[in-house]
Amino acid sequence: MKLISKVMGAAIVAAPLMFSQAAMADGKALFMAKGCSGCHGTDAKGGMGGMAPRLAGLKDAYLVEQFKLIRDGQRASGKAPMMKGAVTAVSDDDAAAIASYLGGLK
Repeated sequence: MKLISKVMGAAIVAAPLMFSQAAMADGKALFMAKGCSGCHGTDAKGGMGGMAPRLAGLKDAYLVEQFKLIRDGQRASGKAPMMKGAVTAVSDDDAAAIASYLGGLK
């Protein structure tokens, strides 16, 4: 009985970690597949001589909000016009996965 209890306890602790690692992997794959790394760098620390901002380590909610504002044409400041084409086909779920990945980077 103690063994079952320990195994169950370990599973409860490990399950969120497994899901967060899977989400990170999916987010990374989407970040690469959607071409984000071309401007923001493979490490998301910014690129193109400072033209593309650092995204690594930003809060998930902030990143998702920016995706949606740019995609839906509600933000036109800064580099938003350049980003519009890049995020037009990014779904809310994909934006959340990418944001989760970026938020986990340092």
